[in-house]
Amino acid sequence: MLAMNIKFDDDSPITALLHRLAHFDQSKLYDEMGAGLVDSVQNRFITGTVDGNPWKVSWRAQLQNGQTLRDTGRLMNSYTHNVLPNGVEVGTDVEYAAPLHYGAEIVPKTAGYLLFNVAGQYRKVKQVTLPPRTQLGVNADDETMLLDVVQGFMNDILRGT
Repeated sequence: MLAMNIKFDDDSPITALLHRLAHFDQSKLYDEMGAGLVDSVQNRFITGTVDGNPWKVSWRAQLQNGQTLRDTGRLMNSYTHNVLPNGVEVGTDVEYAAPLHYGAEIVPKTAGYLLFNVAGQYRKVKQVTLPPRTQLGVNADDETMLLDVVQGFMNDILRGT
């Protein structure tokens, strides 16, 4: 057997670099990743698409020549991120976000029908089907962005900044 053994002293530049890589402040990395993911979610609202696939246009958007899920901007602007000890979470506390994300069947709780004011006229319907309009998720563009963020942090560490 032929072998070579290399050991680094505690004060060697390589040991110092490995120590910086193992002990950098990950919360800053997670914060930047979260901010990028929130931007991505908000971009889905702006474009009305997910991965190039358009959301089904809502009645309100059709009638008002507006944008789906953008009447007041409340939902879009509510998305935020929280840095966790080992990652980041992105989400919203708006109660109607999940049915709009996953889709839902809305039926009356007590009456025989739902009543809506549509363009100044009231409509009675037995149920409403909300199609899913995906807001959250990590697509290929998000993966690239996340890898770029990590690479930027690693480059900063390697440069000692």
